[in-house]
This record gives sequence, C-alpha cells and structure tokens, in this order.
Amino acid sequence: MDRHYAFAIVAPIFWSLAGVIVKSLEQATEWQINFYRCGSLAIFVALVTLLRYRHSTLVVIRSGSLKALLAGALLSGAMICNIVALKYTTVAVAVLVMAAAPIFAALLGRVFLSETVGIRGWISVVLAIVGLAIMVGGRLQLGDTFGVAVAILGIMFFGAYTVSLRVGKMLDMTPAVFYGGVIGALVGMSMSFVTGVGLAIPLVEAFWCTLLGIVQLGIGSVLFALAAQTVPAVQLTIFALGEPLLAPLWAWVGIGEVPSWATMIGGGVLFSALGFQVSAKHS
Repeated sequence: MDRHYAFAIVAPIFWSLAGVIVKSLEQATEWQINFYRCGSLAIFVALVTLLRYRHSTLVVIRSGSLKALLAGALLSGAMICNIVALKYTTVAVAVLVMAAAPIFAALLGRVFLSETVGIRGWISVVLAIVGLAIMVGGRLQLGDTFGVAVAILGIMFFGAYTVSLRVGKMLDMTPAVFYGGVIGALVGMSMSFVTGVGLAIPLVEAFWCTLLGIVQLGIGSVLFALAAQTVPAVQLTIFALGEPLLAPLWAWVGIGEVPSWATMIGGGVLFSALGFQVSAKHS
C-alpha cells in the first residue's frame, strides 16, 4: 500500500478519539478543554513549521497575511463548537452533524467562489437537512438540542474555513492552523475565567486535553495533509468519513454510550448525503 494512502486511513482514526476522551473527563469544562487542546495544537504546529521551514518560517507566516488569520479564526470557531457540542450531546450526534461540513462548504463555495453545485450536490443538501431533522426530532431534551445547535454552528465555521483555504490556495496556509490554535486557546482561557472556574484541572485531565491537541488534532491533521499530496480529493473525502464512523464506536466501547435509533437513522441519511456529495465531486 502506498504510504500516503496509509496516512489517509490512519488520520481519521486519530480524529475519532476526541469524543470518547472528552466524555471521559469528569472535571474539565468545555472551555478548559479548549484551552489545553488548542494551546497544545498551536505549540505542535509551531514546532512542525519551524522544523519544516527553519529560517524561512517568518516568511511563510508573513505570506499568509490576513487570509491565514481569518482562516484561523474560522477554524478556532469550529474547534470550539466541536468540544462544546460533545459536552452537551452524545458523541454520535455531535460527530454525525459535524460530518455534514463538506456539504455546507459546497454551498458557500457556490455563493462566494461561483463554484458549480450540480444536481447531485443539491440532492446531498436536501438529504443532509432531512438527516439533521430526524436526529434533532428524536432528541427534544434541552441539552441535546443545544448540543446539536452548537454542532450545526460548528459546520458553518468549518465550511467557511474550507472556503477560506480555497481563497488562499496559492499560499501555504499552515499558519492558519497555528492561528486557530492560538485564538481557540485565548477564547478558552477567557471563558474559563469569565465562568469562574479558572484553568486549574487535575493533572491527568490536563494530560488528556494536551494529547487531544497534539495527537488527535495535530498528528491526525499532519498525516492527512501528507496524504493529500498524492491521494485524490474524492478518495480523501471518503477516508475522512472514518471519523464519524469510528467515534460512536469508541464511545460505545469506552463509556457505554449507545446511539439512539433516531441518531442512527438520521446518521444514515447524512451518510447518503455525503455519498451524493462525493459522487458530485467525482462527476
């Protein structure tokens, strides 16, 4: 097997670990988790960038300019929403809703970049809406509904982030991930003090939050970026679906969180939507 295909397969496995780890943390709040997760991600990306570019690092950062900063702000919004959603609803619901991000990105690309959305693309949009409606309709409790709403906000942030990367496609947008980590950490720190909890959490939980930033996000994203060098975009999209497939499984095995029927049915419709989206890109 080509090593880049191996990277594409392994990366979503790292990504899928977020849910079960977040649900296992007993004391850390969503804002504290975001602080440690995003902060460690920023440090990891900074080190990777320094090792990769060495003396040209500052040139790369300056070349990204405001485009990379804006993209980073959007990415931080998606990362923050991901953790908040995991705190307020089940892992299955959160990751399946977030999996609809490519569909929203296609709509934004149509509006802002004049990219074509064919008939299959529009079918995927309709199916995604139906799938989300089934999932929300089956979970009317206040906490779950809030979690779904935050997850939907997260896909808007991530869709906008994807479009911003296309706008800056002639640049190395690695600094965007660094900015995203820094902004996410600052927001997490600010909200931690605003809510009166501060940043002090058990050392073992700080360790797991740091692993989320370095291993789950950092290494996973680096592997996926390397895979993108030779693996076609359509296949990358398919491999990325490993995250919403595996995350509920880890939550089931690790903490006994069993998805509801509404979640599984709505998730199945969402996967159909993603299938149409992939075929639309391929056609």
